[in-house]
Amino acid sequence: MTWALEGVGTASQSVEGVEEAAKWLVESTERSRRAFDAEWQWERLMDSALRVREVMLDEGRRSLERGAPWESADEGVQVRLAQRGA
Repeated sequence: MTWALEGVGTASQSVEGVEEAAKWLVESTERSRRAFDAEWQWERLMDSALRVREVMLDEGRRSLERGAPWESADEGVQVRLAQRGA
């Protein structure tokens, strides 16, 4: 899993499945709170992360089950899921 959070940065994490990837995304977004001067900016980013999480748990899971990588972006949150070694 690779993700980018606008105003925070980019990171990668090896995870066991889509549920774990979704958990990492939300936890990373929660930790990013200190990077924002205004609470509304962080809240907007968290809302985007939660929307991406919902799509990830549906479309992302189905793509990975077919062996295909999956990507999504929503207002400052970008996520890419791929099988290990892909």
